[in-house]
Amino acid sequence: MGETQSKTAARDFVDKILSLNDRYDFSVTSWIRSPGRNALVGGHRNSKHLVGLACDIILSKPEEQEAFTAAAKGLALKVVDEGDHLHVQTGG
Repeated sequence: MGETQSKTAARDFVDKILSLNDRYDFSVTSWIRSPGRNALVGGHRNSKHLVGLACDIILSKPEEQEAFTAAAKGLALKVVDEGDHLHVQTGG
């Protein structure tokens, strides 16, 4: 993916996360990571965090997780429950 395509994809991802935030109350706990930070937290070496296409969130109302996940999937996002947070990335 070229630099322009990458920036366009990242902006699209930001728009989708903001759209979800209009409907659900959550905090983003991790978004763009440097390779060093990614390694430090045990991230995959090809993590989408490295290019701004993934973020980790904590819902204020955990009981909304199922509805949040369905809404994210409707935006072509993938949601992975990692126990203490939800990992959200492109490619759902």
